[in-house]
Amino acid sequence: MKLSVILPCFNGAKTIALQLEALAHQCWSEPWELVVVNNGSTDDSMQIVQSYRNLLPNLRIVDAYVPPAPRLGVSHSYNVGVQAAKGDAVAFCEADDEVAPDWLVTVGTALDRYDFVSGALEYQRLNEPWIVEAHGSGAQSQELVAVGHKPYLPFAYGCNLGMKRAVYETVGEFDESFPCAWDMDYSFRAQLAGFQLHFVPNLVVHYRVRHKWRDIYRQSRNWGEDNPLVRKRYGAGMGKLELPNRTIALLGHLLKVWQVSNRTAFASWLFSFGWQVGEIQGLLKHFVWGLFSDHRNSGLARRDGLKFQAR
Repeated sequence: MKLSVILPCFNGAKTIALQLEALAHQCWSEPWELVVVNNGSTDDSMQIVQSYRNLLPNLRIVDAYVPPAPRLGVSHSYNVGVQAAKGDAVAFCEADDEVAPDWLVTVGTALDRYDFVSGALEYQRLNEPWIVEAHGSGAQSQELVAVGHKPYLPFAYGCNLGMKRAVYETVGEFDESFPCAWDMDYSFRAQLAGFQLHFVPNLVVHYRVRHKWRDIYRQSRNWGEDNPLVRKRYGAGMGKLELPNRTIALLGHLLKVWQVSNRTAFASWLFSFGWQVGEIQGLLKHFVWGLFSDHRNSGLARRDGLKFQAR
């Protein structure tokens, strides 16, 4: 098998048919398979997937959620999918997006040349104009996403990512401790292991953003909360005044809500608000409480060491 496309799904009945339709109409001369990873869906997602077996003959469904174990995040689903895949390379897409008509041949051709690739996210097709405007030019629409802290490397969104199996075997599994930033972490890890991340402009996924206020806030807060963990992992520490400064900035941002005049502006304000709340939560969790935990654990380790020496 040349390529395995991994498609995770949890309750994607409202959108997954569009993605399956797009995949069913891909044209590529090489053998490939679609691995749909079901993370315990309770809607009609899997019935919809089953209905595409005639159009997608190399379609397989694997389970990422096995009760009574807890349901884990999308990084776990991708790990399950890659480990079940038969392909020499893997490519990722998601149940609420739509791959472009030439996506499969483009990612397959790119992986003939490179080990690790990503492409562009297009925001117009699946989203209403007001929310597109709130996202500005859109992350990863023209290039990889850059970060301003260690390790100073670009990263790619996991919903349009491809790699040779050798990358996964060398770098290891996606880190399931990240609810959202697993793709940022993996981009960094792979590049630090020597695999260059190549941006392929014509490898396009039509990307669906959140439209409901609750979903915008929840997603941005989760992203914000992961950011301090990424920074901690790669040696970008927290300054002594960072937490109070972030708190003051959040309070200042709250006051700006009275300046919001339309839903586009409110979406931008809400995304920033959620991110800032998440960052403060992440700083508390991974730096402040983590520091106390480290001290407590090191104290226990010292006492255990003394007991061991006494014996």
